[in-house]
Amino acid sequence: MSDLKAIQARSLEMAEYFVAFCKEHDLLCYLCGGGAIGALRNKGFIPWDDDLDFFMPRKDYEKLAELWPRYADERYFLSKSNKDFVDRNLFITIRDKETTCIKPYQQDLDLPHGLALDVLPLDYFYKYQLFPLIKNKISWKSSLNYKHVYEEVLR
Repeated sequence: MSDLKAIQARSLEMAEYFVAFCKEHDLLCYLCGGGAIGALRNKGFIPWDDDLDFFMPRKDYEKLAELWPRYADERYFLSKSNKDFVDRNLFITIRDKETTCIKPYQQDLDLPHGLALDVLPLDYFYKYQLFPLIKNKISWKSSLNYKHVYEEVLR
């Protein structure tokens, strides 16, 4: 088995555990990004992709951060920036403590550097909130993060 195939297999194992945890705790999650494209188009991973990403509604995202440390398998570490800890991500990562995958921008941080599964919050916009953003040419991506990114880092 190639290194990439082994990484993909471990990422899939992590995702299966994550989805089972979410089901057990009534948390809604959606596969997204390259993982969703790979699942639909390739019936697996995109050939060069090595991780899986998930969306969660904000309410479930915050609940996940509370529940994971108490109920999840100790093999997996949840990392989320707050006022006392900044991991240089603007979203939750679930890390496999039994693997090593050091990201250059985090190499100086004291945290488990295992394979990561990214969990991104989904926030709701009312139509009247979205129209001014489009009118003012603010990108969808930055508008999605605008309200909560700073709150999350400052918590």
